[in-house]
Amino acid sequence: MKKRPLLWGVSVAAALMAPAAAAQQPTTPAASEETDALTDKARQLYEEGRQAAAAGKWADAHASFLAAWAIKPHYQIASNLGVTCLMLGRHREAAEYLTRYLREAPASKVKERQSAEASLKEALKKVASVTVEVAPAGAMVTVDGTAVGKAPLADPVFLDPGKHEVGARLDGHVAEKQPIVAAAGGTDKVVLQLERTPATQVVMGPGPVGTTTPIQRKDDVRTVVLVGGGVVAGIGVGAGVLFTVLANGRASDARQLRAELVAGDQEGKKCPAVNQTKCADLSAAVDARVDHSNSAFWSFVAGGAVGVGTLIYGLVTMDSAGPSRSVQVTPLWGPHTAGVSASGSF
Repeated sequence: MKKRPLLWGVSVAAALMAPAAAAQQPTTPAASEETDALTDKARQLYEEGRQAAAAGKWADAHASFLAAWAIKPHYQIASNLGVTCLMLGRHREAAEYLTRYLREAPASKVKERQSAEASLKEALKKVASVTVEVAPAGAMVTVDGTAVGKAPLADPVFLDPGKHEVGARLDGHVAEKQPIVAAAGGTDKVVLQLERTPATQVVMGPGPVGTTTPIQRKDDVRTVVLVGGGVVAGIGVGAGVLFTVLANGRASDARQLRAELVAGDQEGKKCPAVNQTKCADLSAAVDARVDHSNSAFWSFVAGGAVGVGTLIYGLVTMDSAGPSRSVQVTPLWGPHTAGVSASGSF
């Protein structure tokens, strides 16, 4: 004859009457009445579960014990839930409830603990026992996406045979998952180390908070220097061309004034006696030509220096493995055109 699993009742009945008497702080009448009502309801459900179990109605017993557990999760109710789950073939739940009972029940309950250990041994033949270690502590442990508790877990995780995924997540850390194939009666261990989420560089100053600061590429800087240097060199050359045109114009004016003075000097007089106004204009034209010529010279010098410097920089920073790069600055000169053309590849 098969031995019926042992169900306990006296100790849990006493435990269900304990909350009101064991309260350390005085409660309001309304709170006290609510506690008493919940205790009475849990005791009633527990007794209904014992009666159903005695009659072999394990599904009814499980429903009553589970309702009592929701009101008061006492270790003695856990033991009875473990037995009913075992009788119903719910081995994973049986292992969970019986393990909790053995962890919380006093050592003085020798016979009860021995019976619970025997029932747990039967349940463990049908499930896998997995020890989960997670760092840092406080991370939420998940099994197949469902949270089962925060690390460190007090008990192993029990899994039905088959493929599962054990994971962990914690704010500020990268979530980790590890697949596992559970075997009936087997034991396993899962170790998860959560790494901190990489910090992003935040813009310090005007602009949207939380955006990352763009990092300027070396090639971008090189392109800016080459283009900027080419433009500055072109401006210098263009200015030299412009001042050269102005100098030539003032030189032409000086020649015309000098010719007019010579033609009007019938008596062999010298400036300013021959014509004071034209002599002053001639002197101004000569001075302006000299000034424009000097400006043209130094503009060409400056533009050439910048151009040479840019060319040297381009050659020094050129990537031999990459495509060829070049910058070309060409002065434009014609009867009606004066300027500069800059072209190149980067």
